[in-house]
Amino acid sequence: MNSFILIILLWSFLECCFHHVSVYETFIEGVKEGCQYLLTLFPPLMFLTLIVSLFQSCGITTLLIDLFKELLNILHIPVDLLVMAVIRPLSGQGAMVLLKRIYECYGIDHVYSLLASIVQTGSDTTLYVVTLYFGSIKEKNYRYSLVLGFFLDFLAFSMIICFYHFGMIS
Repeated sequence: MNSFILIILLWSFLECCFHHVSVYETFIEGVKEGCQYLLTLFPPLMFLTLIVSLFQSCGITTLLIDLFKELLNILHIPVDLLVMAVIRPLSGQGAMVLLKRIYECYGIDHVYSLLASIVQTGSDTTLYVVTLYFGSIKEKNYRYSLVLGFFLDFLAFSMIICFYHFGMIS
């Protein structure tokens, strides 16, 4: 892998020499553009990081577990699946940790692992997408995108529950 990176760097340098492009000045211009882009994206990403940290540390997941534990036991659905559905719009990495925990607990061929995989792939990190994409173009009107994203995340979770209980996934 390191030799592949070296080949790319050498190829780029040779292309610059062949086309009489100043490597140093082009690099400096690229760094300046990258810094401007970083200054544009840093505040929304910092806000997202703050929200995810507050969500994880405030205990709302424990409250949701306590609130829905009996219903989930009646439906024979693991609590981790609900927590994963709640965490997924906020943090893809947090949802991946829960997916790994479900795999370790039930095995990769179990129906709960299949349902968790559908939640992981059928939903999106809505807040990250809205923060990054709308922040990069400095768009302030993202209300409908946020509502639609959360609705689709909810729909993905609802569909797997329906499929599971009507015997479409077994």
